[in-house]
Amino acid sequence: VREHISELESMSGLKLGDPQKPLLLSVRSGAAISMPGAMNTFLNVGLNDEITETLSRQFNFGWTSWDCYRRLLQTWGMSYGLERNDFDRIIMNYKQKYNVSQKIDFTPQTMREIAFAYKKLLTDNGIDFEPDPFQQVKKAIISVFRSWDTPRAQAYREYLHIAKEWGTAAIVQQMIFGNLHRESGSGVLFTQEIHGDSHGINLAGDFSFLSQGEDIVAGLVNTLPISEKQRLKNYRKTGVSLESEFPRLYKRLSEIAHELIEIHGFSHQEIEFTFETSDPKDLYILQTREMAKFKQHKMEVFDLPEKKMIRVGCGIGIGNMVLNGVIIFDNEDLAILKKRGTGEKAVLVRPDTVPDDIEMIFECEGLLTSRGGATSHAAVTAASLGKVCIVNCDDMQVYENEKKCVINGNIFLSFDPIAIDGTKGIIYKGNYPVRVREL
Repeated sequence: VREHISELESMSGLKLGDPQKPLLLSVRSGAAISMPGAMNTFLNVGLNDEITETLSRQFNFGWTSWDCYRRLLQTWGMSYGLERNDFDRIIMNYKQKYNVSQKIDFTPQTMREIAFAYKKLLTDNGIDFEPDPFQQVKKAIISVFRSWDTPRAQAYREYLHIAKEWGTAAIVQQMIFGNLHRESGSGVLFTQEIHGDSHGINLAGDFSFLSQGEDIVAGLVNTLPISEKQRLKNYRKTGVSLESEFPRLYKRLSEIAHELIEIHGFSHQEIEFTFETSDPKDLYILQTREMAKFKQHKMEVFDLPEKKMIRVGCGIGIGNMVLNGVIIFDNEDLAILKKRGTGEKAVLVRPDTVPDDIEMIFECEGLLTSRGGATSHAAVTAASLGKVCIVNCDDMQVYENEKKCVINGNIFLSFDPIAIDGTKGIIYKGNYPVRVREL
């Protein structure tokens, strides 16, 4: 590990543990068969109090350094069993305290306070944060290996019939700052639309400004589309796509897609990327894997004119089918629904498409979220399992503790009937007749 880190240092001109030019690393799994979101991931490994303080004084890093440290502390805490919601509560309290709606609007000083509030959460729960950068790397690698045996990873393997004996690798990569400024970001693209009929290369996917890759794949943010075609189809509320805002980045990604598929002969790919500026030389490919493609011979559609249905909202549809079901919010609701024995389909409602819920997603027939795009780990997994999903429905507010969601003023509680159209991305109140259409 030391040997390879020294290679990274000479390639990047950065040094692990150097407060002036710190090399920051991500540590994550690399299983033989991809298990998106099932195992531990660490971001910005190599930071501690002193290094972050020094980095924060550099140009452009006042806000970014503390955002990076906050992310490291969160991934560290979650690897020791803390919930994502524990950290979300802290940042929501700060948003209310300072009347701020987005993280970017916090001052660097407030971001520093938030980072130390995260650190206090670790301390209060008896979790030791390792301050030595190299020891951090070692402990993160060991944690990735151990996460092969977490309940979430076991549930994933069991459901998808992946052998326990195969095990995992741990991947250590240099971090790229997609959260450096308002022209930085990260994204995931498919080289072909998941449900498109075309056979060529058609870029589609999600990206977000001022983010690191975890935001997209964990389904934590409202995303923007990669292509203009995609924007016109699914993102009518925004005038922004990667193609329109950063045409040079879009062109470079298109060239990479053509190189992989047409020159090297790969099948269609799912590619994670980060960019530090709008210049293609600052675009980095983090990983690429074979894209799950779904062939359908028939398709279910609602058998009523839309004017006779109660439309309440829309988002990005996934699954290319329709579903009648009832709303559930947690495992307790799911158990009650199963006990009823009525055969009603469960539609899990969540604020975001985090993979933490993967065991529940396996048990449900549908997924409805207010944040997260079609390329988030949970959405991709749900689609590959034949679930019907609508994600990124930004008109929906979810109140988990009250088991309630509100879509454009329409209130839904546990077990209320709902209908979702994974082809059009439309949400309806109630259930409706369905017919099968041959393709």
